[in-house]
Amino acid sequence: MSTAASTGRGWLVCLEGIDGAGKTTAAAALGRRLRERGVSAVTVDRTAANFSSAYVEGHLARLRALIWDHPPGDPYLELGDLHWVHLQAAWYLAVGRCVVEPLLDAGTLVLTDTWTHKFLAKLALRPTVDFDRARSIFADVLRPDLVIRLDIDPVVAAARKPVITASEAGNHEGPVELTSAGFVAYQQRLAGVLDEFGDAAGWLTLDVTTLSVDQVAAALADMVLEPLATAHASRAPHPVGERRAP
Repeated sequence: MSTAASTGRGWLVCLEGIDGAGKTTAAAALGRRLRERGVSAVTVDRTAANFSSAYVEGHLARLRALIWDHPPGDPYLELGDLHWVHLQAAWYLAVGRCVVEPLLDAGTLVLTDTWTHKFLAKLALRPTVDFDRARSIFADVLRPDLVIRLDIDPVVAAARKPVITASEAGNHEGPVELTSAGFVAYQQRLAGVLDEFGDAAGWLTLDVTTLSVDQVAAALADMVLEPLATAHASRAPHPVGERRAP
């Protein structure tokens, strides 16, 4: 098996986990490792995605700035949860259409460092949110074929964070304790929700707490290539970890 194209349509492979789990670093390292092993793989990073046109790039650059490029202490919840739900859904719909789908059609394996699930898990922790309503807004977003959760001790994750934001330490109205202790307490709760998502959808899990980047990439490559080989043998992709309702 030399490329994902050998199975026809490519796969969307998503790495999920709490903040500080190393998803972005792992996705980039995994992409390099898969390409070394002959797989046509591309890592889609929201901060550096290659969009289909200058218009799309400009439009999504402004949307990206609205969602992610604001100071850590901004009172973003003054705008209401559904405002952010719609912005996030708009982002994933556009990236799916303009970036991911063309790559999948070309038989490429696409890697992302989260794909809606962490955002939805944070919503699930907010008692004022109608979670089913919020989740339904993502109904038309492209679904991953394979989801792998990077499990990590939140204390280790906290040590990796030079700056802690409100969305990482509490995600609630009013003052949020932007400290390592606040981060750890909140991320432990977030990990519990991601566990529930993963159990319901059959995600794969890798404990990365004590692993180097190279070790993580090597383990993830094996976790991706095994089901990909099965799909190749059957001449059809075999989705793993699909969650119809994230």
